[in-house]
Amino acid sequence: MHNSTNKLSGRWSTLLKRHSNAPTAAIALCFSTGIAFSLICHEYLFSCFAVAGIALIFASATVLHKGRLGLSLVLGLAAILLSGLLMALAHRDGFSNADVRSLLNRGSFPLNEPVYFDGCIVSDSEARKDESVTTVQLKAFSRKNHRIECDGTAILRISRPDRSEAAELTDNLLRGDGIKGWAAWRIPRNFRNPGSIDRAGSLARRGIFIIGRVKSHRLLEIFPGACSNPWTKLATTISSGVRRSLEPIRKMDNGQPAAVLASLTIGDYSGLSTNTREVFQNCGTFHVLVISGLHVAWITGLLLLCLKLIRVPERIRYLLAAGAILLYTCVVGFQASITRCLWIFMLYLIGRTIFRRVDSINILFSAALILLVAEPDWVFETGFQLSFLSVMAIVMTAVPVIDIYLKPVFDPLRNSGNSNRLFFQSGSLHRFGRNLRARCEMIIEALSDRLPPFIARIFYFVCRSAARTGLTVGSVVIASLSVQLWLGPLLALNFNRISWIAPLANLSIVPFSSIVLAAGMFASLSSNLPFVGPVLIQFAGKLASVLLSHAASIAAIPGTWQRCPTPSPVWVLSCILLLFLWGFFKWRRSWTPCICILILLGCLACGAVPDIRPLIRQNRKNERRLDAASFLSFTFLDVGEGDSAVIRFPNGQQWVLDAGGHWLSPVQGDTAYAFDIGESVVSRYLWHGWTTKLDRLILTHSDLDHAGGMFSVIKNFEITRFDHSQADHGAILDRILDISRRKHMAVFPLHAGMEEKVGAVTVHALNPPVRSRFRSSNENSVVLQFRLKRFSALLTGDLEKSVDPEFLSQPELRHSQLLKVAHHGSRSGTSDPFLDRVQPRWAVVSAGRNNPFRHPSPEVYTRLLRHGAKPILTIDEGAVTFETDGIRYVLKSHVRGILEQGEFR
Repeated sequence: MHNSTNKLSGRWSTLLKRHSNAPTAAIALCFSTGIAFSLICHEYLFSCFAVAGIALIFASATVLHKGRLGLSLVLGLAAILLSGLLMALAHRDGFSNADVRSLLNRGSFPLNEPVYFDGCIVSDSEARKDESVTTVQLKAFSRKNHRIECDGTAILRISRPDRSEAAELTDNLLRGDGIKGWAAWRIPRNFRNPGSIDRAGSLARRGIFIIGRVKSHRLLEIFPGACSNPWTKLATTISSGVRRSLEPIRKMDNGQPAAVLASLTIGDYSGLSTNTREVFQNCGTFHVLVISGLHVAWITGLLLLCLKLIRVPERIRYLLAAGAILLYTCVVGFQASITRCLWIFMLYLIGRTIFRRVDSINILFSAALILLVAEPDWVFETGFQLSFLSVMAIVMTAVPVIDIYLKPVFDPLRNSGNSNRLFFQSGSLHRFGRNLRARCEMIIEALSDRLPPFIARIFYFVCRSAARTGLTVGSVVIASLSVQLWLGPLLALNFNRISWIAPLANLSIVPFSSIVLAAGMFASLSSNLPFVGPVLIQFAGKLASVLLSHAASIAAIPGTWQRCPTPSPVWVLSCILLLFLWGFFKWRRSWTPCICILILLGCLACGAVPDIRPLIRQNRKNERRLDAASFLSFTFLDVGEGDSAVIRFPNGQQWVLDAGGHWLSPVQGDTAYAFDIGESVVSRYLWHGWTTKLDRLILTHSDLDHAGGMFSVIKNFEITRFDHSQADHGAILDRILDISRRKHMAVFPLHAGMEEKVGAVTVHALNPPVRSRFRSSNENSVVLQFRLKRFSALLTGDLEKSVDPEFLSQPELRHSQLLKVAHHGSRSGTSDPFLDRVQPRWAVVSAGRNNPFRHPSPEVYTRLLRHGAKPILTIDEGAVTFETDGIRYVLKSHVRGILEQGEFR
């Protein structure tokens, strides 16, 4: 008992000692934990939380006065946790009556109708295919000839189908410009499927709660510089000058070298194509394209070196460097990574000025605390998490490893020939380093007896340079490995991607990107010089092109990267917590958390980590349990104005029918960045369910709202077979077929009359007919029927003329309980004779909210109700899942849970 008490007190004293050395770590962690608790706090009394916080502070002070330091620390940290919760709740729910959120809650802000608004541009416009996109700070809007003050940020999308000079003015909207005009506004929504990205939440964390659409640039008035001040004018002038200087190289490689230079220098990522982004993501080096600590460190180091060469005093050097970082931050925008760098440098400057020494962990967590007090929602942003975790990886893992394993070997050799620097530390690595230095010095001394003295100085220089090079290369390798180790689980969670080559790719791409950054900056600064400027611009463009090709060659190496299922957030948080605890408390066996993370990444790569979520869902209250090995499942995904369904068979096969739409056509998607339904919605749903292979991919027809996401699904998954309508033709299908054959997928055309048994399930193809030459693409949609015991489901694609007697005469068409309504509920797609024949009990409609076609049609909706079918809309329910073993069934919604369950009679 006495020994255990001593051990406990020893551990407690170690904890207090470590906390006293880095007090801001525990404070920042508790504060961020309190912010995280705000996610589950919806009904509350703010005053009660405030009183509880004050009580905790008084209790902490009272027990501290009595000498109970440990209890005082616990109570104080609890008060900080509660303050984080209060800060997050105040930031989320505390807004004025003029705030756009208050106006939306009261119904005072008109939605889905033209509204006259007045505002200021807060981000430079981004040109896309047929529109310009910018961010606007709203000041007021008009309703019924009344001006209403409004405070809020919004995204504004400006259509420009023509290429007139007036239309292209909207491509060059700059920060600080005033804007007035007419726009139709809507609230951003998520695709409500398991695993989908919380896009609306991400926008809300940026203060964006509405999105506006302008039909024509003629509906806008632009007032250049009306909302700017001298500081923003300077920042806008710099960023505009950089963009203009890059114009001569925009014709190289579809403009990607210019886009890379703009990304590196001023943080303008709008020109980066999907292909360029994927190349750097696959290499694990996308961070070089994002303004980060690497860029700021390079710029700051160069500036400090120049100031030191001209003998500027130390404190003035730091002040000038801080001012330069602040200006650079204004130019590229206050992003999490560069804002972190700004505050870290400011705190470092204060620490050096006041205390003459600083603790890196204290500075890091102090910067995090300052940023979270200003923007509590940043704790949920992936960019903020990656930014701080990368620095923590270097400070808490890489630096100790370098100090323990590399410096003892290379430090003695770095001081070879210097009799004033001797090393006497104990340990095998220290002895090895001393022996290495001694042997080199003995060899040089022996040579110096027969050669001139300056030869010895050259040899010493070579030895010291070799030691410095070895230490630098080894440090970069260890830092890269540490960063990938810390970030690997988080990247897998957010991007479903593991890059095995990243630690090695960083060795070449990171230094080379610094050279490209330097060339881009010098070229931009000298762009107006005759002769020299154009040459430097072209040289910077060539370097950026080489960087692109080098990254592409690395990403093309087989097995260097892969997509992976979505790990549980609990797994990811546990891994990061293990690394933090081992680094913070400096525990022995530092390889323990590293091994745990490598095991997790290895299991993710194999798709072998058991996923307990289905078991949890199966054991929920009131849910009818079905044997997972015997049920047939249909999941109709919420993909907006499009179709996509995932079908799971009792024998374990998985099929995907269609893959939703694409905001840009696939051809344009290669050279422009676009939101991809196949990547961000369909693939993420499959990864969320731990699917890595598909037995079949079926395309009902090649319209973009069904085929647009196919390219990403084919790219992301191993697929055995691809089926399509035999009567379908077109450029999109031809390209899909070409990709399918290159991936060695079996390709089968489907037509009416084909039948297949998949375990106990019978699948019939009812459309298109064998002879369907003069029919439209929608009429030639693949129609499939699935039968299992007493159950039947009919999936109709975009079939329009369902009144066709030949189609209706098919015997398999009778009595299908589950119907996927044709053509998103278009009035031409679901006729009375068809419903008389099918007699569905449930009718699933896949359509987008506020779609321009007004789907589903009120006529079809009424028609379904009249025939006894229950309409279920993905607009309202999100992903809709129907599970059955042929006798029992469960109908579920992602939004509302179980909708219905029972047995077929």
